[in-house]
This record gives sequence, structure tokens and C-alpha cells, in this order.
Amino acid sequence: MKGYMSTFFVLLFHLACTSQTIRNEVQIAFMADVHFADVYPEFEDLNPDVYTDTVYGKNVLIRSMESQLHSTRLFNENYFAFQAALDDAVRRGIKIIAMPGDFSDDGQPVHIKGLKKIMNRYAEEYNVSFFMVNGNHDPTRPFGKQSGERDFLSIHGRLQPIMSTKGLYTSSTIAEEPTVIAKEIAEWGYKEILEELKAYGFFPQQKFRYWETPFSTYDYEGYTFKKAELASKLDNRISSNATLKTIPDVSYLVER
Repeated sequence: MKGYMSTFFVLLFHLACTSQTIRNEVQIAFMADVHFADVYPEFEDLNPDVYTDTVYGKNVLIRSMESQLHSTRLFNENYFAFQAALDDAVRRGIKIIAMPGDFSDDGQPVHIKGLKKIMNRYAEEYNVSFFMVNGNHDPTRPFGKQSGERDFLSIHGRLQPIMSTKGLYTSSTIAEEPTVIAKEIAEWGYKEILEELKAYGFFPQQKFRYWETPFSTYDYEGYTFKKAELASKLDNRISSNATLKTIPDVSYLVER
């Protein structure tokens, strides 16, 4: 996870028990570089004719094989691989999932929302706690940008470009469908990603025993949830480094 800014987090678990009990009872699954892409996306502004297929009443939209052959990572399979990994963790009795970066491919709203939906389900059904930090793919830029992909697979087997705004890309060959516009294929920045996934470590929760950022001024003895809420505001998480003065530091420490 290389990029313009590194983020780290620490999970501390306050357990009044022996080291033997810790070995037996506390397990953490680390799932890095998930690069989640929702193959059953819920676009608000996409014509149903654009989807690759419809299966069991759900619209399917996948990337072409060409896109994966020319990439360093998979796209479509990650949707199923991520849930298979979660199912394996649940079978093992693991209740804490750490996701240290690149949980999305490019911080696109449609995929971040799909990821959140899956995590919400596992949190509700299996009492799983997720703790996340950003990688260089979430976001790719601090404040996001208009974007899209030219290589989704159309129902006709051709490439289907989908862009977040007009003018980014124009289909130019007979091997491609006409470019369509869907705003949720843009790329989010820090603020939008953190707000969407705020329940998963980025912001304090009442249930946490303790939560802080590198800029917090309180100590353990003086901790209150209200103080943590104030410290968690992104305006209060800005580095004093002149070159990074507008980029929030979203690292945190949490005691569960």
C-alpha cells in the first residue's frame, strides 16, 4: 500500500485474563487488498439495458476478461472471494476483522456502498467488528475526482464504458458500446469514504472503551466519548506539515 500518505492503526483489547486465555479466545483476521468491486451494483442513474445480465432478479455488472488480463488484480472474483473469507472467519469463531488498506479498487461510491452493505450484514448477523484503514486506492486522491471505467462487459459481449461525467471518454471502435454516464462511478476522497464507513473504526463509537487520533489532547484517564467526537472531526486531523496541510490524517488508535 504505497502512496502519498501512509495510514496506520492500532487495535488494543483490554482483557482481564491470562495470556493462555488470550491465545485461546482472541483471534483477529487480517484482510488486506480486498479491492472490492460490487458485481450486483445499485446505480441510481443507470439504464437497466447497460447491465451485463440479470440473475435471480438482480442486475449484474462485471468487468471484461480483457480488463483483468491487463491488470495486476482481479475484479469480479473479489466480490465472492471477500465473502468466502468472511465466511471462513465466522466458521473459525473470529469476531474481529482488520482491513489494512485497499479495501476498494478506486474508492468509487457504488463499490464502497456495496462493501458497506456486506460488512453491515456480517456485523448484524454474526457480531463481527471491522476496523479499517485507507490504502492508496481508497482514495486515489485526497479529494476524489471524476472517473470511470471503459471495460465493463455489455450484454452483447462488447466493452461498455461507464463514466461519471460527460467528456471523460468517448467510445471510438465497433468493439465498444456507446459511453454511458453514472455519477456513482466517480472516485471519492477521504471525507466521503470515511463518512460512509464511519462505523468501522474511523470515528469513535459509544461501545469503544477508548479512541484517539495522533492529534488528540486528552489522555486515557480523561477520556470521554464527547471529547473523542470532537477530536475525530477531519478539520482536527490535519498534519502541521506544510506539504500535507490540507490532507487529513485518518489513522487512529482504538481500545475495544
